[in-house]
Amino acid sequence: MKSYELAKLISISQGSLSDIENNKSLPSADTIAKIYMNTSINIIWLLTGRGAMKKEDASDNNLAASMVYEEAEEYGQDPKLKELMKMLVRIYNQGDPEKKAHLVGFILGADPGKKTY
Repeated sequence: MKSYELAKLISISQGSLSDIENNKSLPSADTIAKIYMNTSINIIWLLTGRGAMKKEDASDNNLAASMVYEEAEEYGQDPKLKELMKMLVRIYNQGDPEKKAHLVGFILGADPGKKTY
């Protein structure tokens, strides 16, 4: 798919898409959701660069859950944190694609440890 076709499909300008592609700006949660809903791109790959690039090449739910539980081990036995992480996985697994994209977009945007996207 050509970039102008993607821009039209997700209702943003070619300039905005170019800025996102060249790390000059971050996509909105709405833009991320539209990319996910209108393409075969795996949401985890889109947001993190991890896992399979295409939806049909990966199980988003299994990848997301394994990534969360792997991270949880780093933080020890904090029961409140573990419960929040379980809730996150449950919401992610049971939500529709738009809710998933909004959830992941929010978390990535709120992460103070993330320096570049």
